[in-house]
Amino acid sequence: MAKPPEPIEDVMPLAAWVVEAEVKEVLATGPTPPPPANAKPGATSVGYKSASQKVKLTITKVLKGDKAAELVVEKPEGSYSLRPGNKGPFLIDSNKTILGRYGPDSWHLDRVKGALKA
Repeated sequence: MAKPPEPIEDVMPLAAWVVEAEVKEVLATGPTPPPPANAKPGATSVGYKSASQKVKLTITKVLKGDKAAELVVEKPEGSYSLRPGNKGPFLIDSNKTILGRYGPDSWHLDRVKGALKA
C-alpha cells in the first residue's frame, strides 16, 4: 500500500513556486537506486525508488513565485517517475526541487489553492 502524501500544510511553507505545469521534456535521469535490502529476487518493483530526474516544465499558471514560462527542476529519487505530458500542480522549493511524495499527483489542485489561501 502506498504511503499518503505529506500534509500540504507542512509542505506549502517550503514552496518558492507553486505552478500549474506540464512536463515538456526529461533532460536527464540519475542512476537507478538499488532495490530495498529486503527485496526478493524476481519481486515486482513495488516499494522500489525511481531515479532522480531533471525535467523541463512548461508553466501554464503561476500561483506563487516569480513569473516564468518554463522551469528546469529536479525530481528527487522517489516513488514515481515523470514523463512528457505529465501535468498538474507542482510545488517547487528554492533549489528548484519538486516537493511532494508523488509529484503533481500529491495533492489535487483545489487542495493546493486552498492551502495557498490559508
